[in-house]
Parts: sequence; structure tokens; C-alpha cells
Amino acid sequence: MNKFIVDEDLQVKLHNDEDGTNTPIKGGITAQDFEVISTYQKGWLTFAYLRDHQGIWWFNARKNKASLFSRDTEAFRVIDEDYCCDSQYVYLEDQAVPNSDPSSFRLLPDTPYFAQDQRYLYVKSSTHFHLLENIDTNSVIAHHDYCTDKDHLFHLSSSLRYANGEKDEVRAWLQEHHPDVHGWWHVHYAHSAEGATQLTGNWYETASSIFYRTEWGGTPHREAKAVFNFVRGADRNTFEPLDEQFARDRERVYFQWRVLKGADPDTFQPLGGPFGRDRNHVYYNGYRVDEADARQFEVFAGTEHLGLSKDQQHVYRAEVVRTSQPFGHPDDVLQMIKGTDASTFELITPSGSWAVDADRVYLWGKPNKHIDRASFTHLFDADPQSWAMDQNGLYNANGNRTVKGVSGSTFVMLNPYWGKDEHVVFSFLTGSVYKSGDAATFQVTDDYGGAEDALFRYTVEGGTVRKKKR
Repeated sequence: MNKFIVDEDLQVKLHNDEDGTNTPIKGGITAQDFEVISTYQKGWLTFAYLRDHQGIWWFNARKNKASLFSRDTEAFRVIDEDYCCDSQYVYLEDQAVPNSDPSSFRLLPDTPYFAQDQRYLYVKSSTHFHLLENIDTNSVIAHHDYCTDKDHLFHLSSSLRYANGEKDEVRAWLQEHHPDVHGWWHVHYAHSAEGATQLTGNWYETASSIFYRTEWGGTPHREAKAVFNFVRGADRNTFEPLDEQFARDRERVYFQWRVLKGADPDTFQPLGGPFGRDRNHVYYNGYRVDEADARQFEVFAGTEHLGLSKDQQHVYRAEVVRTSQPFGHPDDVLQMIKGTDASTFELITPSGSWAVDADRVYLWGKPNKHIDRASFTHLFDADPQSWAMDQNGLYNANGNRTVKGVSGSTFVMLNPYWGKDEHVVFSFLTGSVYKSGDAATFQVTDDYGGAEDALFRYTVEGGTVRKKKR
């Protein structure tokens, strides 16, 4: 067991009871007015909130270092081993949560994962922490790894996601424990989708509400269930669907059932898939792309799911990152591809599997430093395979893999079934090297996969290569 002490030289140290050693604590904490506020054991390590005359410190046992993070010693209080607050901020350990409200902060009951204040839902798992703004904090209820407000259900796995298709999982619990809250589980819920009629595409309406229809839970053996996601805040009288994913009313723009924060409804236009823009900004998947030039922005059609797009200065692709820094929740957000030459960037395949600029090759929008741009050649696509080569090797975009055993410097594509280098024969159909094939004598004999060498004849039957001795 470890404990904090002040030694005779007035140094704050961590004392190890097992071996008797005293380790000086780094960071600048002093013995003047020193006090241990609280300690927490994580395995064999001791973490702690400490105080001296300067203020409040967080001791990180992994670094053996204390960091000063608050001088508000009067208002400071520890909430649990993860959270504390002073008069200005809620903190995750020693990190202030911007725009947090300590006066309204509380840990939610019936869950180890969620907390809230008047602005945010706080989400903390064993490995991740993030905040969610797009939730009605006045009606938040948690139950284990589910969290809901009156209109929408969320589920925490690797990150928090909408789970409106899973409402039956917690409906009975909510009806039993929160019967007086008129949320989506209540018989008198104000925004029931009962009797909803189609406006167009995925957009539906009732006499009082707007919904965006999705499907959930479909398998080859089970039909998907229709889910009607309430579009919170929509003005039914002026609501106008713009395409399959965007809509607007006189006050707001909507991406599916979420408000597109800050978008101008008068100038907004969809650009295909999850892309849109107004006169000032570009938006992707419901989030503003601050770096993009709305006037010069263009989308590579057919690659919307990858987010491939560009303006005059930059090229962009979608990545799962935080929606804001430092604690935004993870989602698909459009990110600038660093180092890309926008003036020469072009797709080689319509799917976006291969692209190039003057200096680099891109695989699904990511620069691939191992492929030689000067000798790069796209061979062909046979969905889901997408084949290319350079002087070093042969590549398949499906699975991001390099074919082992093939020399790019001597490889020749014979047809969409066969290729060879100076030593081996390769089948595009199976993605395999045929070590028994004789590369020197191998040749194709028809356009349907037939081939032969000095030892064998090869045919393609039902998607399988068959060989027979000559």
C-alpha cells in the first residue's frame, strides 16, 4: 500500500509500505498546506487528489507526477474517482470540460457509465470518455449501458450510438420505473409515429410530428424492422424534404433526424449522400467541415460513403474521429488528407478504391507510402476485387493486401483471369499463386479462363480453377 508523506526536508513523497522506499513526486507540489483529499487504487497504482497552498493537484501514478489544475480550493469537491468540480468547471481527473456546468452536474443512477449537467451527457467507459450534446438533458434516464431522453434511445458499446431500433430492450423497465415521464415508452407520448404517412422517401409525418424512417435488425432470415426517428424541433407547417437525407424548415436544416447546427436553411443545398453546403460552410454526416471552401467544394460521386471530396486547396475523406475537441463523441467526420495535391488528385476507379495525385497513390482515400506512384498501374475491377500493380508488387484493394510471391517488375496481366511474372503464375479469380504452373510456357487459350502450360491445361468452372495434366 502506498501513502503520501512530507519528509524532514519538506518534500512531498510517495511512501511504499512494502519496501519502505520514498519516491519524490514530480510536478512542483510543495509541503506548504499539503493535504491528501482522496486516493484511488487502480490495480497496484495509487492515484490521488492533493492540495497545497497553490491549489488542487491530480497525482498520476503512471508518471509519478502531480499536475496543478484548479486554484479554487474553497469550491473544489470530489465526486468520484473520475469526476471532480470547482465553481467553474467539471473535470475528468485533471482535465477541465469546456462549458461544463458544475452546479447541475450529477451522476446518473442505475448505471456506471453516464453523468450529466444542463448541457452535456457525460459518457465514461473503461477505455473511452466523450460528451454528447444532441440529447435533451432535462429528461435523461439511464439503465446500465442504455441511455434515453423522451424521444431517442442510445446504447454504449465502443462509443455511444443511436439505438431507436432497440427500444423494446428497455421499454418494460422504463414503464415500471418511470411511469410518470411521458417519453416514447408512455401510452400518451406526444410524438407517437402511429399512423405516420409518407411525405417522400424516408420522410414521414403525423398530424403533429415529422419522422425519418430507417430500418433495423434485418438478416438473411429476418425482415428488418421499420424505425421512425422523431425529428425534434421540426416545424411541420414549413418542413420541406430536400432529398433522401436532408430537409429544412424556416428555422433549421436537418440531416436525417438531427439538427444541422448553424446551417442556413435559405441557402442550403444537398450535394449527394451525407454532403451538403450553405453559402458559408460544407457539412458531412451532420457536422460542419470548417476547413472546406463551400464555393469551390466538389464531391466525387459514388464515393460518398468514403467522403472523398475536394476544394481548390485540399482533398478530404471521412474518418471516425471526435466530432469536436477535446471530448466530442466519435462519428464519421470529414477530415483533410494531409499533404495531398488537390490540383492533381483524381480517382482511378469510380468506387474510390484507387486514386492518385502527382506524388502519391491512395487506397480507399488513404495515402499508401509503399506503392510507387511513377510505376503504378490500375489493372481492372471485378467487384469486390480491385487490382493494381507497380514495380514492386501486385495489390488488391479488397482487404488492403499485397499479393505475396509476385514480382511487380516482371508481372504481366494476361487477361482478367490470369497473370504471371518470370517465375510464377497467378490467378485473379482465386487470388492465388500457382506454384506448380510453368511461367515460361504459360499462355491463355480463350477468353473464359482457359489456359495451358507445358504440364497442365486450366479451365474455369463455376468460379473455380480446375487443372488437368496434358
